[in-house]
Amino acid sequence: MHDKKGDAVSRPFYLALYGLVALAVAMGVGRFAFTPLLPLMQADAGLTLTEGSWLAFASYLGYLLGALATIWLRAPPHVMVRTGLVATGLLTMAVGFVHGFGLWWVLRFASGLASALVLVYASAMTLERLMLARAGQLFGVVFGGVGAGIMVTGLACLALSSAGFESSAIWIAFGVASLAASAACWTTFRPMARIAAPHSGEASKGARGRWGRAEWTLITAYGLYGFGYIIPGTFLPVIARDLLGGTFASGWFWPMFGAAAFAGSLLTGRVSIARQRMALVACYFAEALGVIVPVILPDAFGLAAGSLLLGFAFVAITMLTLREARSLAAARHFDAAPLMGALTAAFGFGQLVGPPFASFIVVRLGGFGPSLMVAATGLAAGGLALWIMRR
Repeated sequence: MHDKKGDAVSRPFYLALYGLVALAVAMGVGRFAFTPLLPLMQADAGLTLTEGSWLAFASYLGYLLGALATIWLRAPPHVMVRTGLVATGLLTMAVGFVHGFGLWWVLRFASGLASALVLVYASAMTLERLMLARAGQLFGVVFGGVGAGIMVTGLACLALSSAGFESSAIWIAFGVASLAASAACWTTFRPMARIAAPHSGEASKGARGRWGRAEWTLITAYGLYGFGYIIPGTFLPVIARDLLGGTFASGWFWPMFGAAAFAGSLLTGRVSIARQRMALVACYFAEALGVIVPVILPDAFGLAAGSLLLGFAFVAITMLTLREARSLAAARHFDAAPLMGALTAAFGFGQLVGPPFASFIVVRLGGFGPSLMVAATGLAAGGLALWIMRR
């Protein structure tokens, strides 16, 4: 027995902090380091926008399959977290050592898979320990790792590129930093006496209930969210470069997005159950507004406002959706795991469609405006459907 109840009770903040570090590695580097590096790879590696969209597709496909696989995997959670962390660091480094679209595609696919393992199992382990310590309010700190990772990698990419480093060197630096961060939180993810299944809902009550309009509305809206957020989530630095030119200022909007996501995670962790559905509706409309603002105001102010709105609602929607799924399962007396799986599938499918769709529209129409308008419309439709469900 390696895990002791006293550890979780006496050091809940440190547990949340190490969970933050794990998610920062998995998401900030494993999934989203590609976003600020895409303009650099276009400039120094000859990557086209279409190729970039398919590399993003590879990462999101790996994430989707990895997340779905956790429903059936029976490996020890701490092994999956550690494996995912090491794999993220090594795969990130490898992108800098090789050249060629085919090799990059495989590496990005594998990195997406590894990031899903860390996200699911690390969040499950830390949540159980925080609940044991009666410190569940700190779970927002754990999910803040997504925004913190995005902010740090965005700022690092900006600094390193300004210092003259090419994209390959930055990939290697991110990989080394990921391995160092993984070592720092390594002992936190050790064997536990008991661990909830990653997608377990409230205690199963015989799966008596059936999905109704509310569950299918939540699934549909979450799929629209996956499609709507991922277009700026993949191309925001490219969009900023196209609007402002290749200026230093265009690189600041991605770390701004990350900082807002971090703040949104912390505040969402304090939203009460009674207000979570209204908060979810508000976040959908905020995300839609964040997507469309740069189209209406194609300048630095519009990009800044859009980045802040997008980032603030980014992780908040995921946190609130998972909480809503658990609430529905508890109220209707069915196991939340299948609903979590359906939500993951819908979200993952939306992510897969987004980047190739945006790339196709840019090639045909010459700009991101039309694809952003479609994305914003989808997010607004999801928010409206959830508002109707709330009533």
